[in-house]
Amino acid sequence: METQETQENTDIEEGRSAYRAGGFHPVYIGDIFNSHYIVCNKLGYGVYSTVWLVRDIWCQSGHEHQYVALKVLSGDCYYTDKDIFEREILRHLRDGNCTKLGYPFICHLLDDFEVEGPNGRHICLVFPLMGETLRSFPAWFDDGTLPYYTIRRFTIELALALDYAHERGVIHTDIQPNNIFIRIRDRTLLEGYFRDEAPTRQNRDSPYTPIPSRPVRRYYFKRDTESESGTLDGFSVVLGDWGVASWKDKHLTENIQPVALRAPEVLLKAPWDEAVDWWSLGAVVLEAYRAIRMFTGFVRLSAEDPGRYDVRMHLAEMIDFFGPMPRTLLDKGDAEFVKDTFTADGTVIAFPPDYERRDLASENILPGMKKGAREEFASFLRFVMKLDPRERPDVMQVLRHPWLDAILN
Repeated sequence: METQETQENTDIEEGRSAYRAGGFHPVYIGDIFNSHYIVCNKLGYGVYSTVWLVRDIWCQSGHEHQYVALKVLSGDCYYTDKDIFEREILRHLRDGNCTKLGYPFICHLLDDFEVEGPNGRHICLVFPLMGETLRSFPAWFDDGTLPYYTIRRFTIELALALDYAHERGVIHTDIQPNNIFIRIRDRTLLEGYFRDEAPTRQNRDSPYTPIPSRPVRRYYFKRDTESESGTLDGFSVVLGDWGVASWKDKHLTENIQPVALRAPEVLLKAPWDEAVDWWSLGAVVLEAYRAIRMFTGFVRLSAEDPGRYDVRMHLAEMIDFFGPMPRTLLDKGDAEFVKDTFTADGTVIAFPPDYERRDLASENILPGMKKGAREEFASFLRFVMKLDPRERPDVMQVLRHPWLDAILN
């Protein structure tokens, strides 16, 4: 009979059920991977992997990559009839022209290898250690939003990263705050992590018991001296987590992007290309800058209705911000869905019944900004997030928009 403590352990983070044939590889503190990576602690986990802080014993003390992040993919990511492209895409991005402006803003692969375990064969990917993601980073600031100059710089860096990836024939397809990482600027601050975050003791049980994650978030950033003053010079972002990325000429799947960040062509089941990444970038910038999600697709049709996602509502929100859906796009979508959903002028048919229209440049959408600033930022979003993907700008057009005003030499 299981004790209460054992039962609770089954619910820790990814849970024991993730450790099955084709699932996660059981990793223990102190394990040695590829002869030189010693597992120090758990950093986190996702749908398809666990991530570990490891020490590379082949690096001298103080080396930039003495401590790195080890991502161990689940067994069903490779060696099935539906392999992902993550390892191949990461190698391809790393081995490109490192002098390109966007190269430094990709989270590049340092090493990769494979391990055999009780749950199958696992691809292991090694990356530089990062501080945290853009999902949590704004919480350092009193109002939960990033300073103007910071989000502007981050947007420039992400635009350059996308340009580099697209030039290399790669589409990210999953741009969201969780996949944008903050670089660690001062690694000496991590000494506090190693002092305070003692690894959880593990028993080599069967079945494997997951352990809590201990990310480095609180140990790479001096909140009292920087976040309160709004001075963040020197911080940069990198675009990471290429696990569901696609090649331009070979898509991993047609069902891409987090639901709320899906481009209109994806919702309409029309052909898509790298332009989907620019759409997501606009929505993510708004979310990081003003803590506002541009789209929800959430609708309640009556007082008794608990509410749910509806793609028609999602499309209505897009039309509300950016105007009627262009016929050039509708003609490429699923014909039956388009016929049942849209009027001749590109609006959603009689749906939703009581929807209140919103202005992208309004105080409700862009709180805490002066009218001129709201209009300039809204102009940037409208510029990047054209409903017709053929009209979305290239990187130079993005960087020359007045909101960024970036001049590249």
